[in-house]
Amino acid sequence: MSSHPHILIVGASRGIGLGLAKACVNAGWTVYALARSLAGSAELKALAEQHSRQVSLIECDLLQANAAQLIKNAIGPQRLQAVLLNAGISGPEHQDPQQATATDIGTLFQVNAVAPIALAQQLTDLVEPGGVIAFTSSQMGSLQLNRAQHMPLYGASKAALNSLLLSWSSTYEQLPWSLLAIHPGWVRTDMGGANATLSVEESTQGILQVLTAHAGLNHCAFVDYENKTMPW
Repeated sequence: MSSHPHILIVGASRGIGLGLAKACVNAGWTVYALARSLAGSAELKALAEQHSRQVSLIECDLLQANAAQLIKNAIGPQRLQAVLLNAGISGPEHQDPQQATATDIGTLFQVNAVAPIALAQQLTDLVEPGGVIAFTSSQMGSLQLNRAQHMPLYGASKAALNSLLLSWSSTYEQLPWSLLAIHPGWVRTDMGGANATLSVEESTQGILQVLTAHAGLNHCAFVDYENKTMPW
């Protein structure tokens, strides 16, 4: 990986995305940080103001039809060494398939699975050979582990993300870059809750090391923030 890597983080306004942006800045990376709304991203804007040479902000919803073009316009000719698609939602609070509406499921799967894969596929020309395209997945997306009992709809959306990632990888005889699904651990974020076992800093430091470790391997893998292989 380049001595001065460039990364695009989709979903950088808070939580893991914001934490990774901070970790990358501290490691000397240049960060393109995408947020759906910069108006509600005070901490991200402060990071960009403090590190104006390293952090560029992009305001865009990944569900926008022109999202890929907006990102390409913002980044220009610069090639990226890594991309992390982190944006996601937990879905309806009830997490009950019997109560779920078509809108509930459509939004959940579109945001957590379909849109991230579709956007990444449109951005591949920005990623240098040997780079890394990664997605924030979850251990709840592992069918073998079966740990989504309390959040079955969310878990199903992450399983769908993993499935789409594997399907995409299989279209190549040899991948030009690594495709990763990353379980960030149980992290103290708005989604993870106050009782989670990991701080954002612990998780994102691990994720940064994972991105670096998989550069040049040009494979598809499901790993956690400690780079331990996860069962699909």
